[in-house]
Amino acid sequence: MLDHLMPLLASPWLYVVVFAAVAMDGFLPFMPSEAIVIAAGALSATGSPNLVALGAAAVAGGMAGDQISYRIGRRVGGRMRHGRLAEAMGRARGLLLRHGGMPILVGRFLPYGRTATTVTAGSMSLPPGRFRLFSALASTAWAAYVIGLGRVGGATFAHSPLLGAVFGVVLGIALAGLCALVEKRRPATRERELAGAGHR
Repeated sequence: MLDHLMPLLASPWLYVVVFAAVAMDGFLPFMPSEAIVIAAGALSATGSPNLVALGAAAVAGGMAGDQISYRIGRRVGGRMRHGRLAEAMGRARGLLLRHGGMPILVGRFLPYGRTATTVTAGSMSLPPGRFRLFSALASTAWAAYVIGLGRVGGATFAHSPLLGAVFGVVLGIALAGLCALVEKRRPATRERELAGAGHR
């Protein structure tokens, strides 16, 4: 099967696919860009795709998608009042007010976090220069993380790059779920602490 995939892996079109998927993930949170990049990272253990070119495509796609989300936020961000994304945006607004652009970096690794923070940054008119800086940092950190997951899978299953790609994707899903669980428990922990403080 890998023999049939090699022409695509060695083709410049792969980097176009990676760029487009990561860019669209900025405003279409259901786009499986993480799985695509992890799989490509695992397969890069075979020599194709080129690791540097893959990283560049992922970073460029991340920054391009962030810019689109930022512009969407400037136009319609204030109208999003319902759904999971609206809830995430509400949290993102508070974090951006307290911490500036740092939540853009942290949000990249949380479910709905990327879209929520970038759209909210646009709706709040976060200065474009500061937004671009944190977008670049977030895109670089995310690209290194997901490609690293792929490489771990590729190294673990060196005899089967496709199995390594699956392992990397599963590992990424598990870590994302763990981060989401920790993030979900934090508000409940704060509420218990406040309730305890109120009884003292």
